Amino acid sequence: MSEKGPIFILSVDGGGSRGVIPVSVLNFIEQEEQISVRKEFDFFAGVSTGALVAAYLARNVGSVEQLVSDGYSSESMTQIFDKSIWDKMLGRMQNQPKYDGVNKRAYIDRQADGALINDIVDKHLLILAYDFMNRELVTFKNGRGSDSLYNPPLAEICDAATAAPTMYPPVATTAPKRRWLVDGALATNDPSQCAISEALAMGHSLEDIWMLSMGTGRPTHDLSQEERDKIGEKSRGWGLLDWLTNGLLDHMMSASSSVSAHQCEQLLGNRYLRINGELPRSLMQIDNTHEVRVEDLKSYAFLWFEEFIVEIRALLGGVHEARAQHAQIIKTKN
Repeated sequence: MSEKGPIFILSVDGGGSRGVIPVSVLNFIEQEEQISVRKEFDFFAGVSTGALVAAYLARNVGSVEQLVSDGYSSESMTQIFDKSIWDKMLGRMQNQPKYDGVNKRAYIDRQADGALINDIVDKHLLILAYDFMNRELVTFKNGRGSDSLYNPPLAEICDAATAAPTMYPPVATTAPKRRWLVDGALATNDPSQCAISEALAMGHSLEDIWMLSMGTGRPTHDLSQEERDKIGEKSRGWGLLDWLTNGLLDHMMSASSSVSAHQCEQLLGNRYLRINGELPRSLMQIDNTHEVRVEDLKSYAFLWFEEFIVEIRALLGGVHEARAQHAQIIKTKN
């Protein structure tokens, strides 16, 4: 155990409106275990919709229950995923982002309330974006790294981190050297590995790192071999438009998440818990915000919570024990 002691990380994937699931699971944990998620975790990491969750928790502006009922309600998300009547008429014929991002930024501005990233001083925050001009990952973190020097507004960071290509336009930063950023999910949809690297850079040993990683679902294996072969054969002729129509962005997000989860499990062992599960393909669309669908996602969140509650308690217990051991070591030294 290092002198810094254990660090408990909450990592939240991207997934658009499917972000309903991780925030609902966190709410169930709070209610069932009678704990505060913000108090339990030392470090919040997020990408895309997970960036909104991480920023909300790091700022300590409300309860998880409020985030579920307000931020991830059907009404709120419908406003975020909104477009003009003209765009609705053109549909897939339009050669521009599906949404203009105006309502998304308005929602983020209200949530951030003018806060800057370095206003957060009692928790660690990591949000990922992608600089598509220079083809590099951008890591926004409070108090560390080049991006903390110009102390960007949280609204700017979260707007960039959720600017999914084809869905929203890129976001320009206010840094002295202007960059054009898009959704960090283009690089990785699971920020867990990046969070581990950051914890190591801060001086924590690998044995001190504990993590709860929250996914946003993968499609259930409900296709027959005949159906898979039919789609597979057809995919041989797909061009860019066909791949976009058939969820190219979501495929990229799912692939990067599976790689990250595998590597984190190898690195942390039983100090790592990944909460994720299968969803019907009808619930995988990242911008479907219909009230019935949102309630369906919450139902799956409860199923995941029930499935993982024993492991969740074991992880929480392990963190508490590690903290107690570190406190005893410090007391003995003093």
